[in-house]
Amino acid sequence: MPGLMLHFGATMSCAHQGPVTMPAPAQQRVLVGTQPVATTADTFVVLGCGFPAASMGAPPCTSIRWLQTSTRVLVNGLPVLLQPTPPPGFGPAIGIGTPPPNPPMVQAMQLRVQGM
Repeated sequence: MPGLMLHFGATMSCAHQGPVTMPAPAQQRVLVGTQPVATTADTFVVLGCGFPAASMGAPPCTSIRWLQTSTRVLVNGLPVLLQPTPPPGFGPAIGIGTPPPNPPMVQAMQLRVQGM
């Protein structure tokens, strides 16, 4: 399924408005604009999840696992991560930590390069 290529500078948050960051891109050779393309080797960390039940002992979101990857576009042998719709919109991913897992919200990203 085609989609926009996710990149290091994309702005995202968990379902509870906690900012999502990619600490360091796994690769820095393939760029979209001036930002490295995100691959399956990249990790996404949630900082300050606002899950309301966290104050009652329920775990907050700690990371994001991206589910939609390319089948035809590879970077260093790894599939790139794809966003099926332009932002703002939910990402094809799940938040790790909170039950049940919720999708993150992608607020801003590049809109020119697509992958399949």
